[in-house]
Amino acid sequence: MSKSNNGHIAIVAHDAGAAAQIFAWLESGLLNIDMCSFCLEGPAAKSFQTQQPKVKLSSLEAVLIGSEKLISGTGWSSSLEHNARMLAKKNSIKSIAVIDHWVNYKARFIRDHKEVLPDIIWVSDKYAYSKAKRCFPKIEIVEQKNDYIKAQVDEVLSYKIDRKKGEINILYVLEPIRDAWAGSEVEGEFQALDFFFKSIPNLNLGEDLSIILKPHPSDPKDKYDHWVRSSDFPDIYIEKEKDLASMLAWSDVVVGCETYAMVLALAANKRVISSLPRYAHNCRLPYKNIERLNQMNEAKYEVL
Repeated sequence: MSKSNNGHIAIVAHDAGAAAQIFAWLESGLLNIDMCSFCLEGPAAKSFQTQQPKVKLSSLEAVLIGSEKLISGTGWSSSLEHNARMLAKKNSIKSIAVIDHWVNYKARFIRDHKEVLPDIIWVSDKYAYSKAKRCFPKIEIVEQKNDYIKAQVDEVLSYKIDRKKGEINILYVLEPIRDAWAGSEVEGEFQALDFFFKSIPNLNLGEDLSIILKPHPSDPKDKYDHWVRSSDFPDIYIEKEKDLASMLAWSDVVVGCETYAMVLALAANKRVISSLPRYAHNCRLPYKNIERLNQMNEAKYEVL
């Protein structure tokens, strides 16, 4: 494990994934919170202010003043982290970027056709390390301990759940896909939802099902309300308040496209199913124990 506690550190993040990794490293001591200042927006800011309500957030320009290092996320939902890397490069501040997933590595560092690479990339598992080495052969890649997944699994296992005999609890972890498939105008996340629900009879889940949809932190609050109201399933609703760990503890089966929450579910010994439909790409999470619904012979898909 490589520590980064020497000198002042600017933490800049917007999306939830890398921010969750960074905040776990603060908790574990890999990063010293007293040596850090924070510029956070979006889901990252919401999560951090819940965990650390007394820590003040700063503007991007202010957070970099006097900093020797920048640690930034690599999300899609804004240009905040990209802009931070540009400013760090301009001001000769060592730049560390955190990659929290296994897809679209090169595109994470490009905005408006301009590529801005960090000096160092941090990842948290062997699969991400190998891919980052292939994608960025001239950049130092460091595999840090995955303190986030350990903390989440410990929390999941701490819950005591009273289960109804014979009932199967299904947690569907949502994520914005940003693509549509098979010539459809329906967004990919909704195509995947429809595909999963049409495929339920083929999955040997039983008759008594309780289904909860858990929106992604970057989803608009009411994004799936109409879909649920239109569903023919009687026992399905959206959970907007409870945290992911408590919902994983409640679940028997976890379904999603290829969100990181599915990896947490695997680590917590849940049955995990990818709902990507046949006309989508295959699930790119690098774990064989994830069942790929679009590779099951019984699954059918209709273009909507």
